[in-house]
Amino acid sequence: MLIVFTLTAKAENAAYINWIAGLPDQGISVEDQDWQRLVSNPSSEVLQSMVHRYAFYVDQGRLDKNLFQPGWRIEDQSRVKKNHSSKYSIQDLKHLEPGLPQYQALISSLKRLKAWSLMADQEFPDDLIFFEDDQHPAVARLNQWLMDLDLVEKLEGDIYTQSHKDVLTEVQLKFDLGPDGRLGIMTRQALLAITHQRIRTLKANLERLRWLPSELPYPHIRVDIAGFNVAWVKSKSKQVMHKAIVGTRYKQTPVFNDQIESVTFNPVWKVPQSIAAHSMLRAEKKEPGFLKREGFVVYESWDDRAPVVSIDKINWQALTPRTFRYRLEQQPSEVNRLGRFKLDLPNQYGVYLHDTDKPELFKESRRSFSSGCTRVEGIAGLIQTIFTEQSMAWVHKPVPEELTYKRRLLKTVPIYFVYFTAWPDESGRVRFREDIYQQDKAMTSWF
Repeated sequence: MLIVFTLTAKAENAAYINWIAGLPDQGISVEDQDWQRLVSNPSSEVLQSMVHRYAFYVDQGRLDKNLFQPGWRIEDQSRVKKNHSSKYSIQDLKHLEPGLPQYQALISSLKRLKAWSLMADQEFPDDLIFFEDDQHPAVARLNQWLMDLDLVEKLEGDIYTQSHKDVLTEVQLKFDLGPDGRLGIMTRQALLAITHQRIRTLKANLERLRWLPSELPYPHIRVDIAGFNVAWVKSKSKQVMHKAIVGTRYKQTPVFNDQIESVTFNPVWKVPQSIAAHSMLRAEKKEPGFLKREGFVVYESWDDRAPVVSIDKINWQALTPRTFRYRLEQQPSEVNRLGRFKLDLPNQYGVYLHDTDKPELFKESRRSFSSGCTRVEGIAGLIQTIFTEQSMAWVHKPVPEELTYKRRLLKTVPIYFVYFTAWPDESGRVRFREDIYQQDKAMTSWF
């Protein structure tokens, strides 16, 4: 809806109106009824009420995270003035925007995709069809569109190549179109459909950024669940990335924040009851002797004082998940699931960062294999970085591989487990990820 009106109030009101009118650039829609209310009553009181409401949306997000993503457990304190009679300056309003650099990167991507949604019909008219080796100025613009959609790593020049055909063939197959690899009317419409979906995805992820605290402490560790990586974030412009393995769709890595308190060398894996009663029991039944070979110790119960039970004296075949009462602990070794290191953080989910006994899994592109905890490639380097930051020696003395040893940090390290399906890479280019936990649907439907 296009509404044209004039306010006879001071220039300050015009600045507020311009601020509200610019909110769609951040993925925040302004309701038509709000503009209509302002047209019917163009008073400073109505305008200030509108400013306060949209200021809250910028600061805290418009959607209720408890409803749209119930597992989100990162708390943020509102910075919006409780007294609606208190006025904001325009500078105050700008300071309500998330301070993370990723917010501006997503805004820039949203702006470009909105532009493509409006001008694609003109840039690529119905009578424009490319064949391989065709040279045309529109090819260079197609390159940019495909890269903005994150459908291709890189395309250059103004010649239509096999690389273009390969990308468009994939798009055509996705939309059940004839896979000829040419840019025609239907393929252009398919790209527009992807563009609109990407726009909704960007809006959803801009909203998630508004759910975070405006500023995060530095340094901190970020576990990027959908991106399968862990970052040591030294500052807004400096970070070190590590590949990561996160939880499966059915055993998800939770979204929350905490503090890393200590590092455990040669950790004992205290197997969660659900894993012990299902995965471990199933493995022992299938391959008798599995638990002994893998270095597990079995305790009579989950009581801390429970005695050790000989693995050989238990009738494993007779047990079921319902009757399984034992506690399993895997001792330090080369096959210990936690590897050689664990970063300890107290939390209600029982998750932590750790090494792995299967480093080959980091070669996979989709790395959601764990039961909720996060495995980190090169975790020794991450720990060394933390120790260096805190002027701590690597270890006081060599730690024998069979000895479990805990080293408390001089200062706790903030850690954030986050879930974003659109996120800029280290070059600043926004990448669209698979929604591995199916968290986007409700949000993108709203947008």
